[in-house]
Parts: sequence; structure tokens; C-alpha cells
Amino acid sequence: METIARQPNVHVKISEFGLRNAPWDYESNRRVVRDAIAIFGIERCLFATNFPVAGLRIDYDELVRAVRRMVADLPQEDRDRLLWRNACTLYRLDQEGVASPK
Repeated sequence: METIARQPNVHVKISEFGLRNAPWDYESNRRVVRDAIAIFGIERCLFATNFPVAGLRIDYDELVRAVRRMVADLPQEDRDRLLWRNACTLYRLDQEGVASPK
């Protein structure tokens, strides 16, 4: 991850939380999320999911709440970047008039 993160045009989708045949674990997933942010920088990280398959381990609302908790200590601007702004920028979506999801 550190090697590829040296390329400024590479972004990372933080998704597919959990391990095969193992229960979903907050602390293990938190470590992966925080490591990805540390390696790539918040400006190149995007929250994503692998639903509906991920639903075998955790439900969607619970996953979103967990990720928000994982980054609750970050400034609101950084949380917005991770959860939606970076995706809008990367995929060139119109952000005008978009409010931060609650």
C-alpha cells in the first residue's frame, strides 16, 4: 500500500470490511481504515461498500455508523472528504448545493 500510495494519481476505496468466515470486528476494521488514511492521506481515501455481499457480515446502517465512529476524531471537513466529497471530486460529480450527510 505504501509503495502504490507514492503515486499521486492513486486513490483508495476503503471497503469490504471483514474477513471471510469471521465475524465483523470493529477494532480490526478501524485499524485498516486508519492505516489507509495514514498511508494515502484523507484527500485520496473514499468510503465504499461491497453491498449486498457485505450484508452477510454487517448491515449497511451499522457499517456506516461504525465508519463514522472510526473517524469521529477527525475534523468535519475530513470526514466529509472520506464519506462523499472525494468521490464527487474523483468522479467529477456536481457538488453544488450538496449538504453533508447526517
